[in-house]
Amino acid sequence: MTTPVNNSDYYTLPDGLSRIEFLKKLANDHKIVLDPPQKKKEEFFDTFDRRLYSSNLVLVKEDNSYHLKSLTDGRELQAFEDTKKLSPKFWWDFPKCSLRAELKPLSSIRALLSLAKIERTVATLKVLNEDKKTVLFIFVKELVVISDQRRIKPCVVVQLKNVRGYEKEFKEFKSYIEELGLKNSKDDIISAAVSNQGKYPLNYTSKINVKLKPDMKGHEAARLIFENLLGTMKVNEFGIKDDIDTEFLHDFRVAVRRTRSALSQVKSVFSPEDTDKYKEQFSVIGKATNELRDLDVYLLTEDSYKKMLPEDLRGGLDPLFDKLTQDRKKACTECAQFLNSKNYKEIISDWQEFLHNESSDANSAANSQRPIIEISKEHIWKKYSKIIKQGRKINDATPDPELHSLRIECKKLRYLLEFFTSLFPADDMKTIIKHLKVLQDNLGDFNDLHVQQESLKKFLSSKDIGYDQSSSTVAAAGGLVSVLYQQQAVVRKKFKENFNEFSDKETTELFEKLFSDN
Repeated sequence: MTTPVNNSDYYTLPDGLSRIEFLKKLANDHKIVLDPPQKKKEEFFDTFDRRLYSSNLVLVKEDNSYHLKSLTDGRELQAFEDTKKLSPKFWWDFPKCSLRAELKPLSSIRALLSLAKIERTVATLKVLNEDKKTVLFIFVKELVVISDQRRIKPCVVVQLKNVRGYEKEFKEFKSYIEELGLKNSKDDIISAAVSNQGKYPLNYTSKINVKLKPDMKGHEAARLIFENLLGTMKVNEFGIKDDIDTEFLHDFRVAVRRTRSALSQVKSVFSPEDTDKYKEQFSVIGKATNELRDLDVYLLTEDSYKKMLPEDLRGGLDPLFDKLTQDRKKACTECAQFLNSKNYKEIISDWQEFLHNESSDANSAANSQRPIIEISKEHIWKKYSKIIKQGRKINDATPDPELHSLRIECKKLRYLLEFFTSLFPADDMKTIIKHLKVLQDNLGDFNDLHVQQESLKKFLSSKDIGYDQSSSTVAAAGGLVSVLYQQQAVVRKKFKENFNEFSDKETTELFEKLFSDN
């Protein structure tokens, strides 16, 4: 996540210095004018992965109005008065307005969560010079975080704002408050409130975030990777159970798939018995969440599906999506029950205990003691070579399942690159992953279009969907299958071009430089 705010003007009070004592000290040492304090209640919204924050923005609710503001200077960009008390959860829950248009690309399919509710008292002070000119502003903000009607300890943030032409005075004042013991804070006011409440992680990312060292032993590096993936699973559990948005399950399942892939691909860092045991257990988790994810994907395509059809046929798809919506409710309940089950909790607890027990498998597996740099280069080069060999055999007559097989191999290579990216130059890894992603997108689109056609055919042949087969539903679904088939043909034609780019001389030489021992 990027750092969006220049926080150099934010400070926190040291222990032992209260807000009142700080204000008295200022009054003694400087000529100041204190405006009457202002108090107001605010509620801050962002997505779980803080997409607004990453764009230097925050969504604030005051009374019944929503305000999209710049985190950098507090400027209001858009606003909406919720007179009908809609309490929107997603961007599409807002009525058509400028705020909705701004939120659409920012939050996409993620819900806007209430990160924190605060009661903010702001004291504004003007610091004057000998000529009684204002040389800087000080905002002393006392935040009381309100959680479940309880008040958590107040947090005081001091913000300085300079005045043009008085940069020297601003610099001198910063030195003065630092001598008083105030510490420059990396947290903006929103982060301070969210951190104080401790409800959500501040720096969530679904990406693998581990720092491996080349000489690290195989089993040690593997444990770091697996612990990172386990953390991603656990932090997303509540969002699945509460059905907040579909990305919680998506990120959870990606972590599960990466875990299964690492257990299969990074061989012999644990004993065969342990490896087989945990591969089976994570397979159980994957299967328990398959149906809900499939239904999420189908329902997310509703708008794009309908746009593919003439307007008078679009309503014919409603029975399909009504049926999928009903099925999803059932699948969502079952998935939540699984995550609350004794079986799931025992799997996670057992895996966590295994990862923390560094003595297990220390000497019993062939790659357990080998440097991870050797293991990573070996696996990545082997997988890359297999993909090149497999891809070069594909031509216009190659059956579809062989493209699907290549897609799986590319996904395995992508996971390996992500596991071990910290061992290699960042720019080189970005270049390689960028080329691989283009090929993956092509193969993924091809596979998705195939799966979507088969699902529609299955829907049309089912007998318990409760629609009149002579109705417009048949025409709409049939027409959609035809459109998807044509799109699949177009995507397939692009495969050769994408594969040739991935296997060109430049990319091949980069793979050889990084991963080949020849």
